[in-house]
Amino acid sequence: MAPKRTPKKLLQACRTCHKVLEADKTVCPECQGNALTTEWFGYLVIIDSRHSDVAKKMNIEYNGRYALKVR
Repeated sequence: MAPKRTPKKLLQACRTCHKVLEADKTVCPECQGNALTTEWFGYLVIIDSRHSDVAKKMNIEYNGRYALKVR
């Protein structure tokens, strides 16, 4: 018997700051924007934004999950 698969969580990204959020959110907690979309690509997790070269290059100030490309 095959193991049961858990359903995928639907995620969305903020078009302003690229923060990745759960689909039930209507406002981005980081930038307070409401331009959220499910059309995004790439996944980036920032653990220490103060010392991360990638975070500096993408202008990310806070730790969290971010999309690399947002449409």
